[in-house]
Amino acid sequence: MHLIFIRHGDPDYANDTLTEKGRREAQFLAERIACWPNITDFYVSPYGRAKDTLTPALTKLNRSATTLDWLHEFDYRIKDPVSGKTRGCWDWMPRYFYSEKKFFDRFRWATTKVMKSGDIETKYREVCEGFDKLLADYDYNRIEQDVPVYNCLPHLSEEEAAIDTHLLADQKDLDAKNLVFVCHLGSMFAIISHLTGLSPMQLWQGFFVAPTSVTVLGAEERVPGEVVFRIQSLGSTRHLHENGESVSASGFFGNVGDF
Repeated sequence: MHLIFIRHGDPDYANDTLTEKGRREAQFLAERIACWPNITDFYVSPYGRAKDTLTPALTKLNRSATTLDWLHEFDYRIKDPVSGKTRGCWDWMPRYFYSEKKFFDRFRWATTKVMKSGDIETKYREVCEGFDKLLADYDYNRIEQDVPVYNCLPHLSEEEAAIDTHLLADQKDLDAKNLVFVCHLGSMFAIISHLTGLSPMQLWQGFFVAPTSVTVLGAEERVPGEVVFRIQSLGSTRHLHENGESVSASGFFGNVGDF
């Protein structure tokens, strides 16, 4: 199984849609998605900018998508400890972020006073539990809430598992399901933190993915019937480069180089 996360296109936040640039990005993205084999299902945030990003691909493929309410942007509010004003719960000034050691602990990041001011742990668990419930529909069931390992129907035998294949260029296709999620940087990183056992604060603060970028997690089944998800590609914008479209810096405090 592959989980494919796509951030929405260059946003017009005021109107919850896309800019003209974002609409071009969505068209180039649709061409890329049309080349992917075996897309099992599409899922999308309820926000307009996410739906507008996916629409060209769905039209091209004559497919539909399921809207998931919990896939919306992780835009919950807290009380800023410096200004005393209400603001988003992530995207901190660097010195404050690095001074709070709990932010780096996947069990304690939400127990900080600032996160408690917005009951962020409850909001985070709603996203994680929603995602786990969805995976269970595909027969992937999390073993424990705090352990990012999933039980699944075995796709390889004990004999196959005993062979060390990690140096091979080609591997057996254990599960051909591919799920596509079009959402937001905040919600995407919340889910990925849950799947990889990282504090979401490290992803929110330390990583950036551009509008319409593609991030892929693949399932590794090293023990028959037991899976972990591992990032294979993060923030790919190949479809933009190939069409001469610059990468949007929306959400980044500086220039995004076209490398």
